[in-house]
Amino acid sequence: MDAQKEEFLKEFGADYGYPNGPKTIDQIRATEFKRLDGLVYLDHAGSTLYSELQMEAVFSELTTNVYGNPHSQSDSSSATCDILREARQQVLDYFNASPKDYKCIFTSGATAALKLVGEAFPWSRQSSFMYTMENHNSVLGIREYPTIVASFD
Repeated sequence: MDAQKEEFLKEFGADYGYPNGPKTIDQIRATEFKRLDGLVYLDHAGSTLYSELQMEAVFSELTTNVYGNPHSQSDSSSATCDILREARQQVLDYFNASPKDYKCIFTSGATAALKLVGEAFPWSRQSSFMYTMENHNSVLGIREYPTIVASFD
């Protein structure tokens, strides 16, 4: 073990990030991310890496089931609807949010989600759009919606 890693472990503990888990981050990396051997991966901004266990589960799921378009009427589309309904409920449960008050909408990413917020908000001349100095770039795109509304009022 190199000196920097030893120093890090002394300060943050042997199970840094996984205090209740039976595996250390080194064990997880060695078993679930073998393709990273000798590499440093820091590009988690777009998407984090998937583990081998996750890929095995996805492969098993996709090779043993048939999923169809959720907008169709078939057994395969019903299977897709069931999975989507369960996933939405898990998200609501995680946030302790009632399905009576909240809806879970899946988007392709933060930009698509923020676009929906900008389009759905009831903008008026009295609306004020404020944002922090540090935020997702797509937040800046929302400022176009109140500008458009103000020009048509």
